[in-house]
Amino acid sequence: MSISTLNSPDSKNAASVYFEKVAHNQTRANQIAMRPMPDHTYVVYFTPRSGSSRLTEILSQTKNLGEATEAFNPNFLPEIAQAVQAKDMQSYIENLSRWLNRNGVFGFEITGHQLNKIFPQPTDFFDIFACAKSYWLIREDIVAQAVSLAKMVTLHIGHTAQSNPGQRAEAEKSFIYEPKKIKRWLNHILAAERLSEAWFARFEISPKRMSYEKMIQMSAGEIADDFAKHLGLPDLPETRFSLQHQKLGTSKNQEFSDQFRIDEGEFLKKVAAERQPMLNALNSAPP
Repeated sequence: MSISTLNSPDSKNAASVYFEKVAHNQTRANQIAMRPMPDHTYVVYFTPRSGSSRLTEILSQTKNLGEATEAFNPNFLPEIAQAVQAKDMQSYIENLSRWLNRNGVFGFEITGHQLNKIFPQPTDFFDIFACAKSYWLIREDIVAQAVSLAKMVTLHIGHTAQSNPGQRAEAEKSFIYEPKKIKRWLNHILAAERLSEAWFARFEISPKRMSYEKMIQMSAGEIADDFAKHLGLPDLPETRFSLQHQKLGTSKNQEFSDQFRIDEGEFLKKVAAERQPMLNALNSAPP
């Protein structure tokens, strides 16, 4: 991982806003600088509502597979920059790698839209991370995914860990069928898929392909072991998982998905045809 290659003027200008308010703390900066760089680095490319938060929870609870945070989410980056005492993107990546190093492993999650926002020149990102072990997490059922994303945006509830059953039941009442909104978020997901697949081809990246549907059929331990195997790590110690992220979908999600398939049949045929090579690659990938 060569961090010194991060020198594009466009990326420097775009990213500078995230570091403007970082208050310097020499003691903390020294503590971070004393931490070792990781031996293993990985990137989880993902699309929203694909099970990434549950995956993060599983990986972090092993204590051996990093934290897999959304380190380049524009909404989170300023706070993280303060935590790692970063003055620019170069120091951000180096300090973050040290700060989130867990037993020699550092990893993070990123969407195509996040990467596009933070790195206007994608070479600035891939010059550093193209050689990292890569994972590509999608949802095979993009309609159900779009309904889930529309629901999250509407109700402002993304995960079960953020609310209780009573709050979710009350919020559910305001979730109505809005096909234009579902289509908007489906196109948002589709755009993220296109970006990631184009980058994989351009930068010759062969990620381990995963999906929400496949992961919900696996235990937390199986997911962690599968992840570690691709990363080239030895067998993990046994972990007692205590997961807070559970499925949020209700019968209303299914009802809206079914109706959208009827209302947008022709549109979805084109979407399915476009996504088929990606799904074929997923389903033909070695275990």
